[in-house]
Amino acid sequence: MSDGTMIAYLPENGAWCKQEFPHMTLAYGAPVADMKDSDLNAMAKDAISAARITGPFSLPVTGVEEWGESERVDVLVLYPTPQLLLARNLVKHWDKSEFKEFKPHATVGPAGSAFADTVSYVDDGSSANEYRRYDRRYVSETLPDRLYFNRIAVCWGDKKLIFNTNSF
Repeated sequence: MSDGTMIAYLPENGAWCKQEFPHMTLAYGAPVADMKDSDLNAMAKDAISAARITGPFSLPVTGVEEWGESERVDVLVLYPTPQLLLARNLVKHWDKSEFKEFKPHATVGPAGSAFADTVSYVDDGSSANEYRRYDRRYVSETLPDRLYFNRIAVCWGDKKLIFNTNSF
């Protein structure tokens, strides 16, 4: 991400993530070279406004999917709240991504990283199964059922402004 811009919510706990910066993107912006210096302040103001709408919040994980064309990744698909959709509308003018439809998700890591290496699933009706099942694939029990977001970030190349949503 070193040359791009982004507004993203950050989860409280990223232990499930196999990448360096766990996040849920609200808007993936233009490269820093295409932005004016004053845009950083404007993005930060919009991010704070979005955080004021949502505050800290939790989203249920509705599934695990493999996304991407050239670089395939596993993602946790998230169910959006009305407040999240309103926050997205507030910042979508910054979004320069080729993907125009907002699909809340958090990337786990490279394709296959969300799934267990060995499967020992027995559907005995108990909640003590070692693995959960999504779309006939078995998922490591270390993946969360919900993600709790309590921070919002404005990324500007390698720089990150991070705000705690508890303070709004």
